[in-house]
Amino acid sequence: MNLSGPPRKRVTTGLLPMINVVFLLLIFFLIAGEMQPPEPFDITPPEIAEAQEAEGVFSLFLDPAGQLAFRDLVTSFEARQAILSAIDTDRRAGCDSGQCDTVVLIHADQSTPAHFVAQLLPQLGALGFEQVNLVTSGLRSSKGERP
Repeated sequence: MNLSGPPRKRVTTGLLPMINVVFLLLIFFLIAGEMQPPEPFDITPPEIAEAQEAEGVFSLFLDPAGQLAFRDLVTSFEARQAILSAIDTDRRAGCDSGQCDTVVLIHADQSTPAHFVAQLLPQLGALGFEQVNLVTSGLRSSKGERP
């Protein structure tokens, strides 16, 4: 008399469905994510009570020592004409291709002297930028959410 139960079927789970899910997630994050180049130096933005999302194509970085950076170009504040020429060239190239952006973002450290920013404003206006936004860090966004 055979008292053992029916033979068990061997359950095999394929690894292929899990690999498919991983690749689908990878593709999703590549499409949904926004790639940005690293900041040229560490900046602690000024804090304000309520902030709005800053949008713009051109970003200038300014540290407390007066270093100014645009993309991969870093100079002292006194030698800023090279950076202003580079940003003007990029803006004109965008205008020639039909995507003329007239907004520039200034990422200035909270301990950067205000006269550095004040000296940049008329020079950026002379290049054709209509709006200059100072990037800040807010306790609450304009929608009332915490960042």
